[in-house]
Amino acid sequence: MKNVKLVLSLASLLTLAACTQESTPPPAVTANVIVANVIVATVAADYSSGAHSVISRDDNNVRIALNELSPTASDITVAAFGSHFYRIERAFAGNNIIKFSSSDPQTAIWQYSTNDAGSAVSSNPYDMIFVSETKAYVLRYGTTKAWIVNPSASTEAEFKTGELDLTAYADSDGIPEMAGGIIVDGKLYITLQRLENYAVTQTAYIAIFDVATDQEIDANIAGDALKGIPLLNRNPTAIVYEATSNTIFVQSSGSFFPMEYTGGIEKIELSDLTPTLVLDDGDAGNHPYGLITELAVISKDVLYFVGYAGFTDNTLYQMDLTTGTVTATTVSSLINAQIAYITVDVEGLLWVSDSANATVRIIDPADDSEVDALLTSLNPDKIVFAD
Repeated sequence: MKNVKLVLSLASLLTLAACTQESTPPPAVTANVIVANVIVATVAADYSSGAHSVISRDDNNVRIALNELSPTASDITVAAFGSHFYRIERAFAGNNIIKFSSSDPQTAIWQYSTNDAGSAVSSNPYDMIFVSETKAYVLRYGTTKAWIVNPSASTEAEFKTGELDLTAYADSDGIPEMAGGIIVDGKLYITLQRLENYAVTQTAYIAIFDVATDQEIDANIAGDALKGIPLLNRNPTAIVYEATSNTIFVQSSGSFFPMEYTGGIEKIELSDLTPTLVLDDGDAGNHPYGLITELAVISKDVLYFVGYAGFTDNTLYQMDLTTGTVTATTVSSLINAQIAYITVDVEGLLWVSDSANATVRIIDPADDSEVDALLTSLNPDKIVFAD
């Protein structure tokens, strides 16, 4: 991660640090005060509200969190590209996206709806996948069409520029539940959960689109009428690219209600698009880690995942991909805990959203040790990185 300096007077720095440690909102900051390079979606413990936190470093290279910026509803997530980040307010937060600059992380640049004009259907935006400053894809969980958008649009009328049609993947409830995506070598890979009124009954898929033409690419899976890649597990919730092996990893959760062990982790080598099982979550009689709910890939040899035995009984695990060995973390606060999200920064450090303690924890995978912990006031969820 780049060391981005905070331009703060000593008095301001002490005030902000004190506010962070006491888990209370900081005073207002002006545009030249902070440059945020980590953005965290945060949610109240009772889900009554939400906001975002930003994390950067001071002149002594110490990380500082500013919390409860731009309060809103709790149904939110975040995305980032370049020097901007985007707060995605989902179905119960208004179906819209708000753009912020990392140099002024509490002042909205624009706020645009993700609903179709004149439609009563809730679009439920889930993620935003970026090609450039002027092109991105908005995955709309409640519809059959992803939007192609211009993140630099100066008016809402200029925001939407096109659509990707995923109707072919819809099941009996009429929608394919597009949940996540990544772009690799000019191709967009979108995970489709294909739930039937939230029931985990259908084969999940990855649809592939050419980002230059926005046309779907046929994976040429023999005997399959759909163009995408059928997954081995159900209810995919994370998709990650590992460059050294040129491989996509997909984590799937199976079913929470009722508990059904149809998830796990699989990998797809992009040379042949064939899924291979990496970790099975087990079955009703034998499920050593519980459901598999989060994924972060450190390298071609190491990944982390979260085992979910219950809402407040989650454990962080490290997996050696060369031997298949799985080991529980040595960080005690991440055992039998409440873990909402994990991800990896450009330095290879693991960032973990510890919702039980309203804390973002940073882990060094080299020895599985905690190198930093930052209070976020509200419970942290998704974490993204801006330049």
